[in-house]
Amino acid sequence: MTGEIKKKPWYSLSTRQIGVAAAFGGGAYAVMALNLTVPFAPGLALDLGEIFVSLGASLGGPIAGIIVGLLKGLGAGPERNVPPHMLCGAFMGFWYKFVYNRSTKFKSAKWIRIGIWVPTMVFYYYVLLLPLLFWIYGTFILMVPWWPFFLSVAPLVVPEMIGTIIVTGIIWAALPERYSAPV
Repeated sequence: MTGEIKKKPWYSLSTRQIGVAAAFGGGAYAVMALNLTVPFAPGLALDLGEIFVSLGASLGGPIAGIIVGLLKGLGAGPERNVPPHMLCGAFMGFWYKFVYNRSTKFKSAKWIRIGIWVPTMVFYYYVLLLPLLFWIYGTFILMVPWWPFFLSVAPLVVPEMIGTIIVTGIIWAALPERYSAPV
């Protein structure tokens, strides 16, 4: 039948999604490959790559998030970074679209999304990213027991997580509403 609208499959990418994945993935890869961080305490630094992954996946969707996560992981220590960042990219792509779609009916939608962003980033770091990253790194690379390794290193990531929440929160607050929609 002519004039029939075909629904595109969920796994396809639009030109805008490819652009988001390329831009944010390229940024994530670059900051990791060049080891660009923002030091904020002796021995602690903000990993700028997490900003690219969380925002790029949120704006581009789950497939774009997987691509951004892949490129971030390839930038440094791919043997331990690729799977966790691809997982986090997919999660953020699905989750942000869900939150965005549910929040648009409210007058203060942007602030609701920013309020939800904070616990989402805690979940992102401490339920998805760090357990898988430390399990791969501790078990297969360092050959140390996972749980003690996780418990000793995970608290050191709290300042980075807080920095990521602050930076991404400022970006979400400054981003005009029409650009905060997932593509």
